Amino acid sequence: LAAEVVATRALGTPDKPLKEIQDHIKAEAAAYEPKNPPGIKGEGAIAFGGGYTLNKQSEQQLRDVDPVQFEDTTLTSANY
Repeated sequence: LAAEVVATRALGTPDKPLKEIQDHIKAEAAAYEPKNPPGIKGEGAIAFGGGYTLNKQSEQQLRDVDPVQFEDTTLTSANY
């Protein structure tokens, strides 16, 4: 754990030795084939949750991905 490493180093004691990566983990990593994440549209910051200042293109992308955010939420006697 990171806290353990920080505390150990603060005390001036040597770090624990690194553990050897097990062979089955290396084999699984070598055989891994990346997949596109499900439900993700686009390559922009909005698609991956990053902060971004909206421009016309990114606003349209957000409207395509999550149109609920652009629904009219004005309270009136008809929808209250």
